[in-house]
Amino acid sequence: MKHALQMLCHLLDRLVTRGLWLGLAVCCFNSASFAASASNAAKAPKTPASPQQALEASVKDWVAQSRKVPVEQVALAPLDTRVKVRSCDKALTMDQPFASPETVRVRCPQPVWQQYVSVRVAGKTPEPVAQAPRDKPAEPAKRWVLVASVPLQRGMTLNETHVQRVQVDTSGMPVNVLEQASEVLHAEVVRDVRPGVPLRSHDIRPTVLVKRGQMVLLSVGQAQGFQISARVEAMQDGRFGEQIRLKNRDSGRELSGRVQGPNQVMGL
Repeated sequence: MKHALQMLCHLLDRLVTRGLWLGLAVCCFNSASFAASASNAAKAPKTPASPQQALEASVKDWVAQSRKVPVEQVALAPLDTRVKVRSCDKALTMDQPFASPETVRVRCPQPVWQQYVSVRVAGKTPEPVAQAPRDKPAEPAKRWVLVASVPLQRGMTLNETHVQRVQVDTSGMPVNVLEQASEVLHAEVVRDVRPGVPLRSHDIRPTVLVKRGQMVLLSVGQAQGFQISARVEAMQDGRFGEQIRLKNRDSGRELSGRVQGPNQVMGL
């Protein structure tokens, strides 16, 4: 009888020990699974920012660094809803071309475009402009801008003969006025503009230089060095600076290129 009780106690001890080890194994497995899930969530790719969000973030960082303030203190005025911010293949550059520190010019080197943004830094006000002596009134600030030299109609493709640079008073002048004739190259007018009226960035857009189904000249290489050219078919319309699909009719091979001029594409 005593021997049977000893065997029963020994069996119970083994069962309890196995239960503890099984519980420990389950706990370790759950901890490892939770850690792996957290690691995978941390490595999950973030949703890419839109071109407008990228522009706004770049402007805030630039203003915060140049004026030595926290980025949280920098606020941007809402952009014109009629203006669609395009993506930029290279890093945006910023400067302040006017006397007012509240206007920032954003430039994209490729494809070429620019946008003016109004900014405000919380807790800081622009430095007051020194007043001229009362016996001599202050002269208004002048600025070179681009104006229409002839009546411009919607859909017209522009060149240097359609515009001219004039020096005007900056008071009441919009911040998105064009300044150089090069800014209207390969562009078309999206609304009618009277002669003498300053051209703004949203008055023009890149014109269609390549049309679908046309044969275009594809160049590969450097213009100053070794370069190969071939005639290929455009598979879609393209404006200046846009990337389009092309097709070699002889081989049937499809490739891509960037529009550089009328029926001219540079290979990628």
